[in-house]
Amino acid sequence: MSKIKKYSFFSLLVAFVLGIVVLFGIQKIMKATNSTEFCVSCHSMEQPKLEWEGSSHFSNRKGIRAECVDCHVPQDGLHYVKTKFMALKDVWATMTNKLPDQTAFEKHRLAMAKNVWAEMKANDSATCRSCHSFDAMELSEQKEAAQKMHKIAQETAQTCIDCHKGIVHFMPEMSEDTSTTSTQTATGITDNSTLYTKSITTAQLTSGQEIRLFPYAELTHVKDDGEKISATIHGWQQVGAESIVYLELGKRVMVALLDDEAKDKITVLKTVQDEITASEWKEVKADILVAKNALTGDLNALNQMGDTLNQTHCSGCHSPIGAEHYTANQWIGVVNSMKDRTSMSADEVRTLTIYLQRNAKDMGHSH
Repeated sequence: MSKIKKYSFFSLLVAFVLGIVVLFGIQKIMKATNSTEFCVSCHSMEQPKLEWEGSSHFSNRKGIRAECVDCHVPQDGLHYVKTKFMALKDVWATMTNKLPDQTAFEKHRLAMAKNVWAEMKANDSATCRSCHSFDAMELSEQKEAAQKMHKIAQETAQTCIDCHKGIVHFMPEMSEDTSTTSTQTATGITDNSTLYTKSITTAQLTSGQEIRLFPYAELTHVKDDGEKISATIHGWQQVGAESIVYLELGKRVMVALLDDEAKDKITVLKTVQDEITASEWKEVKADILVAKNALTGDLNALNQMGDTLNQTHCSGCHSPIGAEHYTANQWIGVVNSMKDRTSMSADEVRTLTIYLQRNAKDMGHSH
């Protein structure tokens, strides 16, 4: 064998041995850094450790404990490698003393939580699914609300982290400003303006009968009559339940409530059969008078108010769910199953429900 061949063979052998050493070394490091003892060894992890020890993932009637790695590190694949690599930023944060005390931790809690939620969303809650799966769930043994939510989650391809945030670590503080001060009274009205009711509002048909408008009721063809606005509302009634006007055909987003006298005075444009609800619906419109101070032209401010209600009151048990996760009709059941766990008033529940419905995934953001 020539010297060149011997040298090449020896080089390959050395490279092979070094490769094995490096591989086993990396594997040993990966395993060591997966331990809970390693995770909580940093000063900044004292608070998360206490939160974990007070949760059902630490101690429960079934005697099953989820360690840090079980929730925060996917078991294999690209997401595993990505998670381990991204963890280097935590080492740097410790070296630079980014979180020296609890005050600093709370300041960064929201940003840190959002990063974790985004990663779990991206990998379809892989760590959650390593222990929990829809196939293994005995839905009949769950509470009624849980059964309903899990069925909807399966139908809409939701992932675990969409609902189950804040079950181990405390939720970040959210803004609690749910006032309507930002929804200014309608001004500068023209015939082309579109206005919206800020809350449940009593109005009158031009023929004199009273109707109740729900939050976000959309008014068109408006005219300024001083303290009042004359306008037109448009919507749909389900045949047999004409006391309610809905925003769209087959979608129960409430616009107005009519008494028996008012039902006979609104104009029916056409009647159609809706396949989804398997019933007839009537397209209707009505001319009304309503107080100017009950209206706003700032839909963005109204939506911000609805989003704030969602962020504030729906974070007690889990992170707020985006409006686009459910259909307009599904949101009715979702909110009703959860409202008693919040401190919202009846008016706030209606406002939140309609906000979520108007921005639901089957509304096409047309409103």
